[in-house]
Amino acid sequence: MYTLDEMKRIKKDFGLSYQDIKEGCDGVSLSSIQKVFGGYVDNPRKETLERLSLYFEDIAAKYFEKMNCNREEFVSNVNQCVKENRNYSVRGTSAINSSFDELMGLSSRGGYTYEEYKKLDIPSGVMVEVIDGFIYTMDAPRIWHQSIISFIVAAFFEFIKKNKGPCKVLTAPVDVRLEYDKGDKTVVQPDITVICDKTKIDKGESILGGPDFVLEVVSRSSRIKDTGIKLNKYRENGVKEYWIVDYETERVIKHNFEKGNAVSVYTFDDKVSVDIYDGKLVIDFKEVKDYI
Repeated sequence: MYTLDEMKRIKKDFGLSYQDIKEGCDGVSLSSIQKVFGGYVDNPRKETLERLSLYFEDIAAKYFEKMNCNREEFVSNVNQCVKENRNYSVRGTSAINSSFDELMGLSSRGGYTYEEYKKLDIPSGVMVEVIDGFIYTMDAPRIWHQSIISFIVAAFFEFIKKNKGPCKVLTAPVDVRLEYDKGDKTVVQPDITVICDKTKIDKGESILGGPDFVLEVVSRSSRIKDTGIKLNKYRENGVKEYWIVDYETERVIKHNFEKGNAVSVYTFDDKVSVDIYDGKLVIDFKEVKDYI
């Protein structure tokens, strides 16, 4: 059974809302969930904690059992669990002038802003993101990863061109400064970005705020980030629609943040409609699978 602190930690890492927990946890009211996680109850009922723990065990199992760690390793040290897949850099002028290898040493400190990130001497071909001031390195994509992106981008491009729409479809690396107006310490590079408000494109160099549509193709090394912290960041910063495409499990998870984080789950045998286009653009994942 998870402790309350452990459940709070999982809630934060996976970007779960109170409503998300309510929908997945039988027998616990929304008000009780708000009181427990909001710290309004000193000693929650044992039955309530047991029901909540079962829910969080199921949530964690779906994702972390696919990683190179077990639940105990995750609970004891989430950084240790994913240390092979995620790196942090420290903040400071001396760090900015250091070699990239030195920057990539694990650290519990953060603080990088967009301007500091731009000063880093990052080798060609290496991609990094900044989330809450921490630097994350990203593995080089595999052929199947790029094939999925190529197919979907082509579908968006043809749809936009045919309908003479105002949107642009972009692929990584493109700096998306999700919190440019709140310290500018989160700069992500989604696999696919669709931006319809051209005033958000800053000097042709970056995107200010949340795009209309974001898609991430998850891999073993990016799963925790794409399904947890980035999901939460996208939801909090104006992204309207977020797709998580999971090649290993052949699943597509669609989040519609305009509808209170309505979540739909599909397989690679399904056709998935794009909500920002009112369903007029549909991606056939059977065709995606054949293309891969």
